[in-house]
Amino acid sequence: MSLWPRQRVRIRRLRAEDATQWRDLRLEALANHPEAFGSTHDDWASRPLSDFADRLEHACILGAIKAESLVGCMALDSARGRGEITAVYVRQDWRGRGVARALLKAQKRLAQQQGVSKLYLTVADSNRPAIRFYERAGFLRSEGPSRALARDGQLLDLITMTMEL
Repeated sequence: MSLWPRQRVRIRRLRAEDATQWRDLRLEALANHPEAFGSTHDDWASRPLSDFADRLEHACILGAIKAESLVGCMALDSARGRGEITAVYVRQDWRGRGVARALLKAQKRLAQQQGVSKLYLTVADSNRPAIRFYERAGFLRSEGPSRALARDGQLLDLITMTMEL
């Protein structure tokens, strides 16, 4: 059982005017969990705010908003009937309250509207909480772990998971 009661958040697509909040959340995610992302904090920290605004205008990034604060995000990149879930992050004090579930539900709805029939994602094999979340949400492991070179020079085992819509 969660320590906090589930709290409703408002889910909406982030736009250029959300760039400051999204930059702060993105940099927090990259600083706190560098193993979970293909980019690094250093890759993004020196970028001007306009780069963040441009990304929001050209990508389908949903945000979870509570009391005008951005508490989580999730991106969907889609092409040829497949959608990739990326850039998933929920602030530590909001985890376990249904934020990621609400973001995924909204992204699934958008993916279906775009004609996506299959979602996929990659997750570090060591990220057990994320794997449990994705499995509970209906994702299945699609293949054995692959390896990627992490930014610190270590090999990282990745799992690809898929979901039919």
